[in-house]
Amino acid sequence: MLDILVITAPIYICVLGGWLFTRFGMFRRSDMDVIAAFVMNVAMPALMFLSVAQRPLGEIANPTYLLAYAITSAIVLMVSYTWSRRALGTPRPAAAFDALGSGGANSGFIGFPLLLVVMPASAGVVFGMNVLVESLITVPLCLVWAERGTHATGLLASVRRSLGSMLRMPIFIALLSGIVVSALSVPLPAVLVTSFDLFGRASTGLALFAVGGMLVGLSVRGNVRRIFSVTVAKLALMPAVAWASVVGLVALGMPALEGELFAAIVLSGAMPSWTSMVVFASRYGERDVPPAVLLVTTTLSFFTLSALLGVLL
Repeated sequence: MLDILVITAPIYICVLGGWLFTRFGMFRRSDMDVIAAFVMNVAMPALMFLSVAQRPLGEIANPTYLLAYAITSAIVLMVSYTWSRRALGTPRPAAAFDALGSGGANSGFIGFPLLLVVMPASAGVVFGMNVLVESLITVPLCLVWAERGTHATGLLASVRRSLGSMLRMPIFIALLSGIVVSALSVPLPAVLVTSFDLFGRASTGLALFAVGGMLVGLSVRGNVRRIFSVTVAKLALMPAVAWASVVGLVALGMPALEGELFAAIVLSGAMPSWTSMVVFASRYGERDVPPAVLLVTTTLSFFTLSALLGVLL
């Protein structure tokens, strides 16, 4: 158990540091938005590009991993959305962000730093595959549900609008650019690699620090049933479905996930809710439950991820 805590404790100490520095006034809550913007728009795209561009295309696009993660995300999203709508009686926009809280893993701000510690050789590739699925399935689907519940637009217009917003994100552009460079086997100049690497190295600590700062001022007050449902779905259902999806696909004849990839997909599913969910949700009037979900899932994930690491490693 001590070996596991050596892995997880530094991750959450960095998160706690961000919370403490912001809580006691050394940084403002608004400063965290600037730090997060740098991480998401500069540091992580640089690291993503290098991680993908410098690897053979076959290592980047593992069919079993991509299909299993896509199935996992789709199942959890639809189960959570249906439960929120029918069992809890929430309107469409609220149910959409319950689904995003359940099936939108924090792959960038928590997942990638953790994977860098646990499996540094695979972290970049796993992050790239997660971003691909999340950019093309997870976030667009939830935004379509939210759009359909807020604006009287057609389905195609909602899909086009949500996909357009995702395709303009620097992290997705970096992923696609890296795939093109890898596919064409284009050599990268050493000066470019060094420059991108310097930006990329800033991502890990800053991402964790920003998450901690963003938690300052959040409250769990609100709809307890919704918060509980989303938390259980995120920290328990999604990793369980990820595990079952891989086992099922392999039983159907898909290649087995070798090395660290099986542990990576289960751990990816067990990450807390997506940090940017709070920003997206506020645009649709959801300002109470999503921040509470972020606070609860981030706090409890220290224990659930530590337990999973003990089983998987």
